[in-house]
Amino acid sequence: MTLTAILISILIGIALYFYSAKSHSSQPKADIRYTYNIVGENAYQKNLLKIAGQKKSVSKFHECTAHVLSEPFNQYDPNAIKVEINGLTVGYLSKLEAEKLKGQIINKKVPAVINGGWYVNEDDEGSYGVKLAISNA
Repeated sequence: MTLTAILISILIGIALYFYSAKSHSSQPKADIRYTYNIVGENAYQKNLLKIAGQKKSVSKFHECTAHVLSEPFNQYDPNAIKVEINGLTVGYLSKLEAEKLKGQIINKKVPAVINGGWYVNEDDEGSYGVKLAISNA
């Protein structure tokens, strides 16, 4: 084998490695379904931006872990159940779902995805949203 053939083989191997790593990183995990919508994300867009990063021309799909926890001292709703990612509040379970869990102490970590968040121009911009991988509350 010549030196040129060895170098070409190495370069092809490196290219395949990086192509494979890149193509798998943006794909959703096959065994997880993000079907549970939370509410109030519009009030926490700055937090979502810190977590998911700057908006780009295409919608984001940022997989992460959410901390879902009771907030019994919430001044607006003692049944409130907050959703945090990386220690930052990103929204809440709906009032209806929180009412179903009244009296329970909720403190769970669940798979989550931050989606949306594109920016093409000031007339074409999407907010971030959050979905959890739980079937219901």
